[in-house]
Amino acid sequence: MAESQSRDAPASLSIIIPVRDEVDNIQLLVSELEQFRASRSEEMEVIVVDDGSRDGSWKAIQEAASTRPWLKALRFRANRGQTAAMTAGIQHSSGQLVAFLDADLQNDPADIPRLIEPIVADEADVVCGWRRHRRDRALSRTFPSVIANWLIRTVLRLRIHDVGCTLKVFRREYLESVNLLGEMHRFLAAYAQAQGARIVELEVNHRPRTRGHSKYGVSRVGKVLIDLLTVVMLSSYGPSPAYLFGKIAAVLFAFGTVAFGIVSYRVLVEHRYETTPMVFVWILSYISALIALMSGLLAEINIRVLYQVGVRKPYDIRETIGFGS
Repeated sequence: MAESQSRDAPASLSIIIPVRDEVDNIQLLVSELEQFRASRSEEMEVIVVDDGSRDGSWKAIQEAASTRPWLKALRFRANRGQTAAMTAGIQHSSGQLVAFLDADLQNDPADIPRLIEPIVADEADVVCGWRRHRRDRALSRTFPSVIANWLIRTVLRLRIHDVGCTLKVFRREYLESVNLLGEMHRFLAAYAQAQGARIVELEVNHRPRTRGHSKYGVSRVGKVLIDLLTVVMLSSYGPSPAYLFGKIAAVLFAFGTVAFGIVSYRVLVEHRYETTPMVFVWILSYISALIALMSGLLAEINIRVLYQVGVRKPYDIRETIGFGS
């Protein structure tokens, strides 16, 4: 691809890279991407999304983009999270294939061609990277990831080993209707699977982090649990949430009927009229917990409707590079 190509020309491959406080890695990352680009014949664009960095990452991105028409960038006004950064990248990309890459240099851009091949050969719609030999700290990074991967695979029946690996390639049509919030980026493959996508997983190179600091740790397991519950809710009952509430109501009604029968038997047959306060405390506590859970899920649905109708977006862009007006 010629260097003089317009930034506004459509691409066949878009590479989206969320960045937060990675100033020490930007130059090396862009150099690796330049080598990768030189080996490719298709039109491609790289979209770097600065997620509220405060360490000079944006300045480094500006310098790199000033001489590279294929490099575009978005800058958030404040930190909004990796999910928002990936969403912004998707919405501003033009490629028929969309790849995601971390900015910490642990993902290897040289793996992208291998991930593209099954899609080009029409053997897959989504190809996910598998960091089979991870080069991370066992306790703070690898162990939480193992737990999260097991939970997601089990609950969503997603047949990939490494759900959390950012390095993935998608056919564009499986991303256009997805609205992501919270920490939902790790469920992109699950959303694609729900749309009927053919998913393939390939081993990729995983390199140790040599610069900067990881932004994730054990605390993300709790977020995964919450988001997993939301994904199940939206994928199973999103169009008709009344079905879920109907099932819960039926179970509660059956439980109440059994309880009423027991109480009636004690009063009418055994003539035992004493009360047991703890029974009422127990029932009240669990009903209150259930109401709180349902309220949370309803709030999730409502907020997603708010974003889907275009009233708000999960990010605010301060400035851009390479997107024209």
